[in-house]
Amino acid sequence: MNRSRTLPQSTQTGSALVVALWVILLLSLLLASFAFDMHVEADITAYYRRRVKAEYIAQSGLALAKVMLTRMADVQADDVGVDDDEEALLTATYRLSRGAAVRGLTREIGEGILSLDIEPEEGRRNVNQLSDEDWEEILDLANVPPERWPELIDCFNDWTDGDDVRRLHGAESDDPFYVDRGYRVKNAPLDTVEELLLIKGFDEEVVFGSPRGTPPDEAMGGIAYWLTAWSHGRVNLNSASREVLLTLPGIEEWAVDAIMEQRVGLDGEPGTRDDGFASVDEAIGLTGMNPALRDRVTVSDVHYLRITSVGEVGGVRSAVWSVLRVEGNQLIPVFWREGPL
Repeated sequence: MNRSRTLPQSTQTGSALVVALWVILLLSLLLASFAFDMHVEADITAYYRRRVKAEYIAQSGLALAKVMLTRMADVQADDVGVDDDEEALLTATYRLSRGAAVRGLTREIGEGILSLDIEPEEGRRNVNQLSDEDWEEILDLANVPPERWPELIDCFNDWTDGDDVRRLHGAESDDPFYVDRGYRVKNAPLDTVEELLLIKGFDEEVVFGSPRGTPPDEAMGGIAYWLTAWSHGRVNLNSASREVLLTLPGIEEWAVDAIMEQRVGLDGEPGTRDDGFASVDEAIGLTGMNPALRDRVTVSDVHYLRITSVGEVGGVRSAVWSVLRVEGNQLIPVFWREGPL
C-alpha cells in the first residue's frame, strides 16, 4: 500500500516563515546597499562640485593679482576704499608698489573663500647667481655639516658651468653617481630650485629639510625655502625673510633685526601702508646695515612675482602656485602648478 507522508501544518507554516524572514533580510540588505551607494555617490558628487568651485576660485586669484598689478602705478598712500574689501585691496596694492609682500589677503566669492599671497621673487636668493661664499652662508644657516660643503658647492658648480672639467670635490657626467642614474650633468643654470635634487650631494634633507623627530642639533632647515631660479639677483629688503637676509655675506644679525623692525613703518604694525623702505639709502640709514651691501639689495624692484592662490568651498581646498614675470602690465607665467591641498 502506498502511503504519502505530509508535514504537519505547523511545520509547513514554520518553514514558510523562515523563508519569508530570509527574503526580508536579503531585501533589507539589498535596499541598504542601494542606499549606501546612493549616499556615497551623493558625497562624491558634492565633493567634486565643491572641488571644481574651489579650483575656479583659486584661479580667480590670478585675475585679482593682475588687477592689482595694473593699478599699482596709480594707487596713492592716501587713497581710501569705499568698503572694507576695497580698502584691503588698495592697501595690498600700495604695499606691492613699495616692494613689500602681500600675505593672507582674503575675499569671499560666492559660497567660497579666496586666500591670496603675492610675494616679489626678489625676496629669495637666486640660486644661479650664488658665489661660493654665498653657498657657505646658506649651508651654514641650514645646519648642513661643514664637511659636506666642499662637495655640495663643487658639484653645483660642475652642474651649472659650461665645461666638463671636474672640480676637486665635484662631479661631471662620468662620475658613478650620474652614470648609475643614467643622465648627464646639465652644464647650464637651473630652471627650478627642485632641480637641485638631481645634483650629487643634494638629497631631500639638504634641499627640503630634515624629517620630523630629528634631534634639533642635527636637523637641517632646507635651503629650498630661501632660493629661487627667477630673479635679477638683488635681495628685496622689504619682502625677504629673516633667514634670507642672514644669508647675505657681511650682514650682521643685529642689522637683520633692525631691518625687520624698521620695515613695518612708524606704526609698528605689519600689513599697513607705511610698510617698507622707500630706498636702499633709507634702509642703510635707519638700520645701520653695511653700506657695502648697497649693490646686492633692493627695496622695490619687482621683476617676478610668486603667487599662491587658494580657493576653499565647504572644507574642500584647491590651490594654484605660480611664478609670473612682470613686463609692464603683462604677467607672463614661468612656473605653474595647481591641485587640491
